[in-house]
Amino acid sequence: MRTDRVAPSASSVTSRLLPPHPRPAPAPPVPPAPLRFPEGRTVPLCLQGLQLPPGGRARAPMEEPLALHPVKLYVYDLSKGMARRLSPLMLGKQLDGIWHTSIIVHKDEFFYGSGGISSCAPGGTLLGPPDTVVDLGNTEVTEEIFLEYLSSLGESMFRGESYNLFEHNCNTFSNEVAQFLTGRKIPSYITDLPSEVLATPFGQALRPLLDSIQIQPPGGNTFSRHNGQS
Repeated sequence: MRTDRVAPSASSVTSRLLPPHPRPAPAPPVPPAPLRFPEGRTVPLCLQGLQLPPGGRARAPMEEPLALHPVKLYVYDLSKGMARRLSPLMLGKQLDGIWHTSIIVHKDEFFYGSGGISSCAPGGTLLGPPDTVVDLGNTEVTEEIFLEYLSSLGESMFRGESYNLFEHNCNTFSNEVAQFLTGRKIPSYITDLPSEVLATPFGQALRPLLDSIQIQPPGGNTFSRHNGQS
């Protein structure tokens, strides 16, 4: 009995003789960048070794993704509406308020004044509830790392004796902490207020008096290294 054999095709012979076409190697992952502080700033020991992934938030090496914690800015008008009514007459321009701010994170309110860094339950000072709440986003910074960071600030940039109503105040602190936690600044209408006042003749005339004013909202607890509050 005769059996006909089918000759192999050229493509099948070629595929046996030639090695398979190599696949391109996957692109290497983007390495995390080291956590950097501005020049002259001290990096707390607990923050050394932290790295910033491409998203920009701090994460310890070889750890699972951290939980997200909401960050809010409380805005208070210390003038209770008087700035809006009187500023056109006194300064020749409209000011909507004299702003005090604080950062709300990890279920507490943190702010800076002539007594240094303080904390309390949200809305727990004698200022009462805020006039405005600004959502700054979320942070992966844990409470432990955040408290260590505040301790570092309280021993360096934000000592009580460093307070100045125009140049180094509660809003300076809120802006610094907001950027550490979320990478976002607080609204410019708050941080620009001192320069707006000093740009007027009346503000310049009152500056010697205003420079001597110390603001420390009552009702907060002075922040300390060991337990967060004292």
